[in-house]
Parts: sequence; structure tokens; C-alpha cells
Amino acid sequence: MKYIATLDPLAKFTHVDDEYIKQSLGLLPGWVVNSEFENVPLKKALNDQYGFGMYENEEASIDENGVYKYPSDEDLYPLVKIVRGDEIFYQYEYALIAIVQKDGSSYCSRMD
Repeated sequence: MKYIATLDPLAKFTHVDDEYIKQSLGLLPGWVVNSEFENVPLKKALNDQYGFGMYENEEASIDENGVYKYPSDEDLYPLVKIVRGDEIFYQYEYALIAIVQKDGSSYCSRMD
């Protein structure tokens, strides 16, 4: 499977270097591109590797640029965007993640 990863895809973290962003991402990008799970839907692949259970935040949404929106909170911008087949993985500050499907539907959770 081909993966395309982009650090700071919206150029909102230009005040820090790429190494800082990479360090803040932790293990999750490695799980996204883990070849042992390349034929498994991303949500299941992450949940299986995480082991603590993922719980959907149904009040959160992702706009067309990958911006994480939650009522009464400031918008969050993606630290990384990883295109994985027909799915897009976004990771944000505060251990928040989003998976966007080809049809535009999204799944938001926290993985810390």
C-alpha cells in the first residue's frame, strides 16, 4: 500500500521545527503505516494495535482541510496528514486523531 505523509499540512506550526512535530506524534504514525495491517481498515488497525479501546467523539467534526472542530473549543490544526489508500489519518495536539473516509465521513477519537 502506498502512503503519503505530510507534516504540518496547513503550515500552522512553522514556529517549531519538523523534528519537534515528529517527536510529538509518538507511535501513532507507525501504526498507520504498519504493513501487518495494510489490508485492515484503519480504525480497526489502530484499535488492534492500541489495545485500550477507541471511543468515538461524535460531537467533533473534520472540515475539508482537516481542521478538527469541537463545539465551544478553538479549532485544532493537524500535525500530520497521512493518506493511506482511500483513508486519511490526521493527528492533532492533545492526542486527538481523525480518520476520514473516501465518502467524506469521519471518525474522531483520542489515543493517549
